[in-house]
Amino acid sequence: MPPSAHLRVVLALCTAGAAAGAACAAPRARAGLSSVAARPRAAVRAASEPAAAPTAAATGSDELALPPASFEALLRQAQASTLASVGDGHRLLEVEFPPLPTAILEDASSSAYDVSDANVRLAVRYAQGLGKRVAVLVPDRPELERAIKVAGGRQQPYANVSLHSLTGSSPVLSGGGAQGADNSIEGFFSRIFNIERLGKANVTIVPEAEIYVILTVSCQELPDVERLWAQDVAPNGRKAIVLFNLKLDTQRGDLGLPAFPRKALQHRFLSRVKPAYYLRSRSYSLSLRRPPFLLPFSGALFRVYPGPFQCLLDTGNGRYRMVRQYDRRPALGEFKEDLRQALKVDPEDKGQASDVLTRGYKTKTWFEEDAEGLDESDAWRT
Repeated sequence: MPPSAHLRVVLALCTAGAAAGAACAAPRARAGLSSVAARPRAAVRAASEPAAAPTAAATGSDELALPPASFEALLRQAQASTLASVGDGHRLLEVEFPPLPTAILEDASSSAYDVSDANVRLAVRYAQGLGKRVAVLVPDRPELERAIKVAGGRQQPYANVSLHSLTGSSPVLSGGGAQGADNSIEGFFSRIFNIERLGKANVTIVPEAEIYVILTVSCQELPDVERLWAQDVAPNGRKAIVLFNLKLDTQRGDLGLPAFPRKALQHRFLSRVKPAYYLRSRSYSLSLRRPPFLLPFSGALFRVYPGPFQCLLDTGNGRYRMVRQYDRRPALGEFKEDLRQALKVDPEDKGQASDVLTRGYKTKTWFEEDAEGLDESDAWRT
């Protein structure tokens, strides 16, 4: 199978195939929604099965990493790239990929619980295959209780993996503890009115954990992740944090809005996050002067540490073509423009005005631009 077809399989797996379902681990359905409830239960259970440990580090040769053919292959790539990153001394990592097939993610009947449950299953399997002591953290106690149910009713689904809440009380395992969250009036209004609370709220510290895997946290909860970093990971020098499928690009864009953390969080903390594994698909459209007048196109940005970022154009029929490699993470506008240029549209079908309307005058977000040079690290770009 050509490399381009590998990526297509992951991003467009069908929802009904039982054989494919065993690998893609579809989430538990909402009651009463026939289109989702019809998914085979074998596919749901598959996400709780252990993933094979990576047999080699992420590609360090001149050959580019191949896009994965299944979720099992994807997890092995993510595990290998994580271990390679940690081995190179990185302690704050990003792992990002679609937790479900695109057809399910775009299905109106799918809920946020479908996505979060899938992330829990994948995170547990990912953590199990790292071969280290891993604490998987969700935001609070209610989500912890749900995560434990998704993981088969066990707070410790594997010998090296335990589930905890990032803040608030949680069941205590031997050698581990959970400290209470800031549930005071001050803590409540601090969250509502965007008041920095660094050092005022307690977070869960698991002394025996070598790696923390953080999932399903919102933008408002990112300061709690920073507190965990400041209290246990940064001073330790041997632990690491993995931000798992948090869609940080979207969350960075929310910083500075009312009731959200300040933009300074990007400069002092999120700028330090190294993308160890990154797979994001994007869809766009191009306006034309002649039929069909609107040309849809799509592609994916793919990276396996320590390799480069790859811009992949969807050429149809399950095939992708690599358009460009980047040593540094491209701005979203640059990625889109590279895909657009790769379409090789007849110049007569478009003009300068059309190009401007399609691209817009501003092609970078505030955090991509960092015009004032406030980022304390460029790790998130490399």
